Amino acid sequence: MDSTGDGAARVADEPSLVELVRGGDHEAFTSLVNRYWDQAFAIAYGFLQHPEDSEDLVQDAFIRALERLDSLGSGSPFGPWFYRLLVNAALNRRKYLARRRTEAVPATATSFESPGVDSERAELRRRLWAALKSLPQDLETVVVLHDLEGFKHAEIARVLDIPEGTSRSHLSKARRLLRDRLGEYRPSG
Repeated sequence: MDSTGDGAARVADEPSLVELVRGGDHEAFTSLVNRYWDQAFAIAYGFLQHPEDSEDLVQDAFIRALERLDSLGSGSPFGPWFYRLLVNAALNRRKYLARRRTEAVPATATSFESPGVDSERAELRRRLWAALKSLPQDLETVVVLHDLEGFKHAEIARVLDIPEGTSRSHLSKARRLLRDRLGEYRPSG
């Protein structure tokens, strides 16, 4: 099956793909993985900020989805169900890694800009990441999905199984909290 078709065609044949996967068709599962891999990796990275951990998480989430595929209602879209599974796994993995991880080498360590600019960017990145992680989990999740990954509120509502208005409300509250927490930061220059 062609994974480059338009969104409507992708969704229209997705229940058939899921049924093929349930019947043991490995190529159908590969098609689902190919469709959702890039977005899934971006979501995982939005939570974990580490490429290898993000890739491992996405692989694990696809395996978990395959194992639990029977819990997906017949005719239900795979995407929102899978993303909900992925977000929950990402939040759990982040908690686990927070207890185990040592400080990674910052991305700016290999930059060719002046040390002052690198240091300032690293500080801003650190403060943004800390502020985002300090949000209540439901607010952080909406920010990652909407602002970092470009999901629409209707999509977020399906993924998180919340009303669309709640997604909007969470995003508004999260942005307000982030502004409050980052308000005192003023870059030098």
